[in-house]
Amino acid sequence: MLNPIAPPGVYIADPEVRKMPNGKIYLYGSKDDLGNAYCSTAYNVLSTDNLVEWNNEQTSFATVGIGKQANYTNQILYAPDCIEHDGKYYLYYCLAGGGEDEGVAVSDSPYGPFKDGQIMKDMRGIDPSVFVDDDGQAYIFWGQGYAKGAKLGKDMKEIVGTAKDSLLTYETHKFNEGSSVRKRNGIYYYVFASHARHGESNCATLSYATSTSPLGPYTYRGVIIDNWGSGRNLVNNHGCIEEINGQWYVFYHRPTHGSQTMRKACLEPIFFAKDGTIAEVEMTTQGAGGLIDPTSRMDAARACLMQGNVAVHVRRPANDIPVEFLKGFRDGDYAVWRYFDFTHKDLKQFTCKTWGNTQDAKIEIRIDSISGKLLGTVAIASQQGETQYAIHTTAVANITGTHAIYLVVRGKEDEAKPKELLNLEWFEFSH
Repeated sequence: MLNPIAPPGVYIADPEVRKMPNGKIYLYGSKDDLGNAYCSTAYNVLSTDNLVEWNNEQTSFATVGIGKQANYTNQILYAPDCIEHDGKYYLYYCLAGGGEDEGVAVSDSPYGPFKDGQIMKDMRGIDPSVFVDDDGQAYIFWGQGYAKGAKLGKDMKEIVGTAKDSLLTYETHKFNEGSSVRKRNGIYYYVFASHARHGESNCATLSYATSTSPLGPYTYRGVIIDNWGSGRNLVNNHGCIEEINGQWYVFYHRPTHGSQTMRKACLEPIFFAKDGTIAEVEMTTQGAGGLIDPTSRMDAARACLMQGNVAVHVRRPANDIPVEFLKGFRDGDYAVWRYFDFTHKDLKQFTCKTWGNTQDAKIEIRIDSISGKLLGTVAIASQQGETQYAIHTTAVANITGTHAIYLVVRGKEDEAKPKELLNLEWFEFSH
């Protein structure tokens, strides 16, 4: 499995990831519904043994319908977190509706279902994040604009003492929302969605701050990953860092459908300098899977960068599995997939599948940039409903080494009314 890691047609955002005592890895996040503003009234849990193949447990907790386990509310569920403590699994959630009350539900399994959701007193805000220190003391963090933190009691269901306000601030730390805390080599890392770039109303970057104490003071350190360019109308990010089998990763999300919502979780390996700082990483298609074999079919929806009108959409055929694809390429639009290993491949042919109506157009196959070496050009003939899809093939120049693939669409653009030229479902290289 490459990026994104959620199955086609399933939109999991705001990922909090834990390696649990059973050795498996679990991802807890918001579940965006099609057409919803943000999130939904239920959570799913993604799990994996290897960061490659992910399983999806539906309705692990809900406020409406089947799986409803919070009898006091039917509000939408915002970003959650979950942690194991003394053999129990505690799911921390928050509710939409203005108050954004925090709550907690409990399960005997990291898969859920999580039961008996209840309000956590003296906690109002969004995006709860829980952390258990080496001495067994648990802490919880939350807030928007100004981060709050507090100790948790032994039952993990209420805060003890007075919450500490402004652990991170909008002004000093560029903090917007999305708290997440981890510890490495005695340093506490507070990861959050920030307005470090792209304007104060946009928190597309995951930044981090560090401290020698879980409740601060915290010093702003920089950006871990920026999801800018992964879709249109992009306004937020949310994620965490987690160590898995000796390697640290950053988990984050990207939008789809040209919308701020219907977001999908992704991951990238990260690396620490000797002083404990984290080097910023770029978005890729390969994620944790290593370099990509170009002879394997690449789903177009796994593009890590897109420019123009193009966006990921989903097709839901009756009695069949959902299919995600890139919709709405116009003249000059392009998409990017990183990174392929062309070493010793001696590839001579490129094949792709377009879906639905097309206009006369061509696809330039380039490497490493929009003006990079041209490997070949695919001619796309106009097609208006004759068949549901078409397969296109062209010869390509041989290359070797590691490269990003840029597919650039060209057509006769009507400036008065820009045309959508084609939709792309997949591509592959062959001998």
